[in-house]
Amino acid sequence: MDFFNSLTLDLKILVVGIAGCALLALFTGNQKTEKRYMIVFAVLAVIGIYRFTHLPGSDQAQKTAGTPSSPQSAPVATKPKPLESTFAK
Repeated sequence: MDFFNSLTLDLKILVVGIAGCALLALFTGNQKTEKRYMIVFAVLAVIGIYRFTHLPGSDQAQKTAGTPSSPQSAPVATKPKPLESTFAK
């Protein structure tokens, strides 16, 4: 279930559509409609596999992963003033 929740919305819709077409193809009584459901199932499966392997932004991530970036130094944080008790005053 964690895997399904980690998918993007379009992939979730494709998975539900693929499962729905598979169930409709299994339980339909007509061979003509069964062939139609199987064609839709195959098309949705191909689209789902393509979308899963080619996520948006992965091309950009691969391009930037190959080029080294200049190291950036973090600013030096100043030490905060320690708390003082006001009870004794």
